[in-house]
Amino acid sequence: MRINVKHLLTCFLISTLFINTMFFQGLAQEETGNEYYVDSSYKGYSKGTAEQPFKTIQEAIDSAEDEDTLYVFGGLYEEHIVIDKKLHLWGGVEGTESVIEQDYDRRYTVEITADYVEFQDFWLTDEHGYKTSPIGALISIQAENVVVNGNTFNDTDSFGIIIESNADGAIISGNRINNTEKGIYVKSSTNDIVNNFITNCSDAGIHLYSTAHNRLYDNQIDTSLNGILAESCTYLNISNNTFSGNEYNAIQILLGTQPVIRYNEFTSNPSVGIYLNCDNGVVSDNIFTENDRGISLKGTSNTIHSNSFFSSAGAGIYALSTSQLNKIYNNTFEENGKTAEEHGQNIWFNEATLRGNYWDDYDWLDRNKDGIGDSSYDKNRLTDPYPLGFFLKVPDKPSDPTPSDNETGVGLKPTLKVKVVDEDSESLTVTFYNAEIDKQLGIDKKITSGKYAEWDLTLPFDRTYAWYAISNDSLQENKSDIFFFTTMITPPDNIQPIADIGGPYDGEIGEIIQFDASASIDEDGTIDFYRWNFGDGTSELLEKSPSHIYESSGTYSVTLTVIDNLGSVDTKTILVPIGVDANKAPNANPGGPYYGVAGTPVLFNGNGSSDTDGEITDYTWSFGDDNSGSGAT
Repeated sequence: MRINVKHLLTCFLISTLFINTMFFQGLAQEETGNEYYVDSSYKGYSKGTAEQPFKTIQEAIDSAEDEDTLYVFGGLYEEHIVIDKKLHLWGGVEGTESVIEQDYDRRYTVEITADYVEFQDFWLTDEHGYKTSPIGALISIQAENVVVNGNTFNDTDSFGIIIESNADGAIISGNRINNTEKGIYVKSSTNDIVNNFITNCSDAGIHLYSTAHNRLYDNQIDTSLNGILAESCTYLNISNNTFSGNEYNAIQILLGTQPVIRYNEFTSNPSVGIYLNCDNGVVSDNIFTENDRGISLKGTSNTIHSNSFFSSAGAGIYALSTSQLNKIYNNTFEENGKTAEEHGQNIWFNEATLRGNYWDDYDWLDRNKDGIGDSSYDKNRLTDPYPLGFFLKVPDKPSDPTPSDNETGVGLKPTLKVKVVDEDSESLTVTFYNAEIDKQLGIDKKITSGKYAEWDLTLPFDRTYAWYAISNDSLQENKSDIFFFTTMITPPDNIQPIADIGGPYDGEIGEIIQFDASASIDEDGTIDFYRWNFGDGTSELLEKSPSHIYESSGTYSVTLTVIDNLGSVDTKTILVPIGVDANKAPNANPGGPYYGVAGTPVLFNGNGSSDTDGEITDYTWSFGDDNSGSGAT
C-alpha cells in the first residue's frame, strides 16, 4: 500500500537529514563555530557582529572559518558568491527576504565548493537578465553532502540548481523554483531531492544525467516542458510526487535500468504521464487522471502493476513496437479514450497468480465468482486472458410486488407486478411463475430497468396464491422471493385460525434448527397452508415443521403464516438467536409424586426447578381444582 512505502522512504530521508544534522552538531561539539552577521543596508565600520555586520555575504565568508554560521539580514545582495568553507548560511533573518542577484554576467551566482555546507532561506534571482550562459545556474553545488533547503529560485534563462558530477550526497529540500530553464540539473549520485515545488520550467523541472541511486520524493512539478527527465540513470527512485500541466512528459526515462516509479499522481498533463524507455524498472501504485496518455511504453522487461488510469483522452497505456516482455497486471482502466493499446510484445497478466487487469469495457461474465472473467479481454491488439473486476452484473432481485406480500382480500382479477433493475442492461425479460407447482404463468418482455413487469390472473374466491418472478438480461438472471396473497372470501366468514410458532429456538451457525407449528389450530376447519419466513432472505412453503440452517450469526425474526381452508390468515413472529447469547427458558420441576386426604393440606415443592442462564424469580401453581398459588413451596 502507498502509506507503507511512503513511511519507509520518509523514515529513510528523515534518517538522512538526522545523520547530516548530527554530523554538524558533532563537529560543533568538537569545534564551536563563530557567528557572523551580514546586512547590505549597514553603513559604517564592519566587524561581522549583529551591531556592526558585514555588508556582503562574500566578505563574511572570507572572514569565517569552518563550522561558522552566517546570518544574513533581508535586503538585496548584488554579488557573486563562492562558499569554499564548511559553513552554515541562513538568510531571511527577521522574516524578510535575503535576495541574491549578481549585477553582471557570470555563469553561476552562488558556487558551493566545500563539503557539508548548509544554505538555507535565501531568494536567488536573475530577473534583470544579466546571466547569458544557457548552462549557467543560480546555484552550483561542486562538493559533497551539501544541504540546500527552503530557498526560492526565480526568473532565470539558465538553471535554478546544478549538482555537478563530483557532488554526491546532496539534500535539496523545501525549495520553490519558478520560471527557470531547468529547475534542478543533477549530474551526480546518491542525492535526495525532497518536497520541492517546481513550476514553469522551459526545459525540465528536474533533469538527471548519467547518475545512480538518486531519490526524488514528495515534490510537486507543474506547468513545465518536462516534469522529470532522466537520461542513462540507474536505480532512480521517483516516489510520492505530483505532476500537473506539464506539456511534454511528466516523467521521461531515456535508457538506463531499474528505475522505481511509485505512488505518484499525474493530473491533467496535456501529453504523457510517463514515457518509459528503459529496462527492468518497476512502475506501481501511481494514479493517472485526465492526461492525454497515461504511459508510453518503449523499453523491455519492466513491471507495471497496481496503477490506476482514469479519463485519459487517448490510451491508459500505449505500448510501442519496441516494447517487449514487459509485465502489465493488476492495473485499473476506467473511462479512457482507449483502455490500452499494444504494438509490441508484452504480457498483460501476472504469470505467477494468473490475474490480469481491470478493464471497464470488458462486458462479460464471472459465473463462478472467482474474480476472473470467463473469457479473455481482446481489444486494441492486446490480450489479457485473466481480466479482473468490471464484469456484467446480475439483475437485481425483482421486488416491490403487487399484490403486496401477505395481502388479503385481493380481487379475483389481480395483476401481478414486480419492479426490475439491472444497471448494465437496457432491456429485461421477466417470467412469472406459480410457486406452488413451479409452473410458468407468462412472460413480459423489453422491460426498461427501473420499471415494472406485469401479468394478469383470474382466480376464484378463497384462493391463497403463491408466486415469484425471474428477471433475465439475456446472459444472467435473478429470482425474486416467493410472494403470496389471498383473494376475497365467500360469505359466511369463518373463524380465523390460530398460528402457534412453537419455540423458543436458538442455535449456532451451520446447526440444523427444527421449527414446529404443529400446535396451530383452526376451530371450524383445517389449516391448509403454512409459510415460514426465516428472516435471512429464505422461506419455506406448506411445511408444518421445517428445518433450517443459518449461515451467519445474528438474531433473526422468523414469521409463521397459516391459512385455513376458507382463506382466513394468522401470523406469528419469534426472534431466533444464532451464534449469539439468548435467554433460555427455565425448567419447571413440580416435585412429587404427592398424596393426600381430602381436607388435609398437601405441601408442594418446586425447588427442583432450574434456569441454566439466570435465576427463577417467580413461581405460579395451578392445583387443578380452580385454585392457584405462588412461591417455590
